[in-house]
Amino acid sequence: MASNLESLIHKGSDLLFDFACFTCQDNARNTEADFYCEECSRFYCSKCVEHHNYLYKKHALLDKKNISQWPETDESGQEICQEHKKEKLTGFCEDHSQLICHACHVHNHQKCSKVVLIADKIKDLHQKGGFKQLTATIDTQHQQLIRKKDDLEENMKSIEKSYNNILEEINSLRKAINDSLDQLEKNTKKKLDALLATMRTSIQTDIENCMECINNITCLKEGWLRSEEKSQALSLFKYSKCLDQSFKVDAVLQEMTIKIEKTLTFNPDTTIQQTQPTLTGLGKILSTVRQSQLAENKTQNTVTTPNKPKASSQSDPGNQTEDLTKSGQVSDPISSSLQQTILGYQPGAAIKSDKIIKVKSSKKYSVNFKGDKGKCVINDICETASGELLIADFYNEKVKLLDQTYKVVAHYKLDYGPWSLCSIDTNLVAVSMNNREVIFIRVTNGQLIKDRILKLEHRCRGIAHQNSNMYITDGSALSHYTVDGRLVRKIYADTCISREFTVTSCAVSPDGDRIYVTNEDSYQLVTLSRDGKLISTLTDAALNHEIQLPSLNVTDSGQVFVCGDWFPTIIQVDRDGSQILDEVITKDDGVTDPTAVYYSKKKSSIIVGMYWNNDIMVFEAQWQLKKDNVRS
Repeated sequence: MASNLESLIHKGSDLLFDFACFTCQDNARNTEADFYCEECSRFYCSKCVEHHNYLYKKHALLDKKNISQWPETDESGQEICQEHKKEKLTGFCEDHSQLICHACHVHNHQKCSKVVLIADKIKDLHQKGGFKQLTATIDTQHQQLIRKKDDLEENMKSIEKSYNNILEEINSLRKAINDSLDQLEKNTKKKLDALLATMRTSIQTDIENCMECINNITCLKEGWLRSEEKSQALSLFKYSKCLDQSFKVDAVLQEMTIKIEKTLTFNPDTTIQQTQPTLTGLGKILSTVRQSQLAENKTQNTVTTPNKPKASSQSDPGNQTEDLTKSGQVSDPISSSLQQTILGYQPGAAIKSDKIIKVKSSKKYSVNFKGDKGKCVINDICETASGELLIADFYNEKVKLLDQTYKVVAHYKLDYGPWSLCSIDTNLVAVSMNNREVIFIRVTNGQLIKDRILKLEHRCRGIAHQNSNMYITDGSALSHYTVDGRLVRKIYADTCISREFTVTSCAVSPDGDRIYVTNEDSYQLVTLSRDGKLISTLTDAALNHEIQLPSLNVTDSGQVFVCGDWFPTIIQVDRDGSQILDEVITKDDGVTDPTAVYYSKKKSSIIVGMYWNNDIMVFEAQWQLKKDNVRS
């Protein structure tokens, strides 16, 4: 908005300024002065003054705040024509809203419909009250600008106060987190100290028992050996006592042997470590913009203004504004810009997630490529941020790049069939493979080039990405990874597996708050929160897949689409995955065994890939409000 205001304020290079930049005038430019140098006795604009300051660092400058100290201007020079330097301005061209001299009239304004003398124009303005109206308008605008400036200054103070309050909240939250962690550390150490004391007491008791047994058996042994030389009866007595002690020692040793060796180990609670990578901060910072309009915000402009030319070959910014106004595109440049800023309007803005899609016409495009070993099995479709469309052809073991006409222009040959695709950044996609790999492929100058390979400990089926977080299924579970391949945690698993692959496709909402995963074993769509908590489970026969994996697609606006091949149907479900909003595409639309669905925002189309079919189907899409009678 500021740039729009600035451009409007400074618009018009043909104006006569009370103070013009001397340097610009020497270079045939007309620029208003912003500074005056008393030592140079010259005026400078904001750009030329930089060169002046570089050469004359000690010169004192006066800006417009001190304009009262600037020298008085020679107003007689303003009555001279800027083009014909020797001619005085005598007339006014109504068509071009321009002061002209006699030479201007003859050479440049001969065909203009209305050229009047300046004296007649002044007289007309007096008679129609133009000067009074302009004075009143300017006074009103002056008051509005002062109030607006005061409001903006107050708003800035409020923002800075909010900033300081938020900093205090952040510091307080950090302190609370630190205190909580300190308390957790104290509790853990306290348990550790208590356990150590218990184990130390137990072991010390065993040591003392050993020492006592050592002393007893040593003394008895020595006494028995000495008694052998003195008396046989005494020797037998000592032998009996020594034997009894030996039995006791043996029992103690047996007890100590049975006892398990005591050890101390630490199993850290990984909840904090698992949660931390999913966070981008300690909280959300929200910027709220509230629209308010003063009663006098729109100044009623009743000033008599010169007529705009109906047609002119000259470059006139006024013409452009007038044409846009007539066409209904621009009514008020300032208020229009302000409205768009406040309301956040953007052409082609995202469609709300509570709207459903309807398809109109459709077309088929062949994606068979020279060298394919058989018909295509399109497992997945994705689009890079820069608009390149890619498909995963499972049977032909290729990732194929399509141009704007859906023609295959490049491919990347893989060692195995690709299961799923997802866009990572502007021109990078990730491809999940059955051989425990994720291959990253980059689109560069119309070619597909391998970027890197990520090796995992399990097979890969579905893959999705959002904000540096990757979600990968392995057939029985869904895991959360970082883009560099670090396992964060397993967030969902099928506990009642009756066949090899049940947890297959996955997708994630644009904000990352919803994670969707299909469970083929029970014909379910499972919706999870960011932290893996179950939000809903949708069971429907339309989710039955007997041929290939079910395909999921979440649009940039949050709409969720699922395709099923048993019933050749593509359905749209609500954001929480709890109910079916509509059957978007059915067999009546010409699809057979759909295995991939993708909504292209750039093309406003739904693209469908099918099993054992060389064609993809592209449906023109249109959005409607959500139905009340949704199918659950």
